Amino acid sequence: MLVSGEIQIVPIGTEASFTRYIAEVKKILNDSGLQHTMHDSGTNFQGEYALVSKVVQRCMESVLENGAPRVLCYVKLGARTDKDYSKEIPAAEKVQRHLDANK
Repeated sequence: MLVSGEIQIVPIGTEASFTRYIAEVKKILNDSGLQHTMHDSGTNFQGEYALVSKVVQRCMESVLENGAPRVLCYVKLGARTDKDYSKEIPAAEKVQRHLDANK
């Protein structure tokens, strides 16, 4: 099943900066083959559910393996049968196109 969603990883009990943890998460996402876009408060993605669940697990493990005593992971998922996600324009791009067309 193809899904679209967002993941937010939050290391707990660490220094104020999350950069080193999230940099490792980014490497995992890049290596996974999932289509994804990172933003300030998380990462949007598209891919097969089985792969998404493995990637989420690996991201959480990475944060713990890199020294965080706890990790919170927020995941939102959606699936649909009326459109092909792999051919769908990302929502943010659709909104921008709409704004540009209606100036």
